[in-house]
Amino acid sequence: MTKQETQIMKGVAVLLMIFLHLFNQMHNVELCESFIYIGNMPFVYWLSAATNPVSFFLILSGYGMHFIHVRTESRDTHRWSRVAKLYLHWWVILALFTVPSFVYNGNYYTNYSQVVNNYTAFKTSWYAEGWFLFPFVCLSLLAPLLFKLTDKFKVRWILLVSFLVGTCTGFIVSRYGAKYLYNTPWLYDPFLIVHLTPSFIFGAMLQRTGFVYKVQQKCRTRWLWLALTTTVIIMCITRTAAWGPLYATTFIVLFLSAPRQQWVDKVLVHLGDHSMNMWLIHAWFCYYIFHDFVYSLRYPLVIYVVLVIVSLLCSYLVNAIFSFFTVICHRKCQNTK
Repeated sequence: MTKQETQIMKGVAVLLMIFLHLFNQMHNVELCESFIYIGNMPFVYWLSAATNPVSFFLILSGYGMHFIHVRTESRDTHRWSRVAKLYLHWWVILALFTVPSFVYNGNYYTNYSQVVNNYTAFKTSWYAEGWFLFPFVCLSLLAPLLFKLTDKFKVRWILLVSFLVGTCTGFIVSRYGAKYLYNTPWLYDPFLIVHLTPSFIFGAMLQRTGFVYKVQQKCRTRWLWLALTTTVIIMCITRTAAWGPLYATTFIVLFLSAPRQQWVDKVLVHLGDHSMNMWLIHAWFCYYIFHDFVYSLRYPLVIYVVLVIVSLLCSYLVNAIFSFFTVICHRKCQNTK
């Protein structure tokens, strides 16, 4: 998987994430004008079961970090700077959206612990869809240790253990999360890291085996689109997150191996470049600030396209602010020398 292909899949992942958060709750879907149904279920709600964007992001991150691990011989000296950049973007987004969100929801009170929890992403109560940020940072920092451990074992055993861990932890989260885990961050966050690790490891093993490249060399036919469609349908029918890492891995391999139009890749690469910002931005509009306006657009396709465009435009703004402060800091550092 090349760097461009990684960005393509990040673009796909953020599109899946936005679709999920728009249409995975029936009370929101009921606000839309749905024309297609699967049985008694609106098609967009039915299809939301095949998104699972977190597994996509983790697999792609695991792939990229394992590539760095191999290339630098386990000395990834830039992981702290990547984490710092991620947090700086998160802080810019919080600064832009928290005040409008508080005003819209009539929440004018906060305290020191809430500020610390949200700015560290330890507990993202202001933006629940950012729950993934802190475990992702932890996995990024722990990656060298994880890869040193996996280097000692054969791929098939690593994948088997990872699949079993992901399935078991997924079952625990679905059955006991609300009762025992969600309200105790000191317990939930370590457990969540363990739960997310299998997807991360799946990505690392994709890189280690070169499996994507091998499939591309042996089978690059339009029939792969049929295989991908079948995979999506199976996921929609089973509607279980336990298959998350396996489903996302299969989707990535099939999508990257299937023939695509060049313009599609260009669009997805551009979205991939903004995927992290769009992930941390889109739900402010559809949940926290302009929920009623977004769903007043009525038609799912219109709602979806509008939110993608608005999230992308806001990402441009976030990057511009980030670049502005980066230039100022750089100039000050130069002046102090």
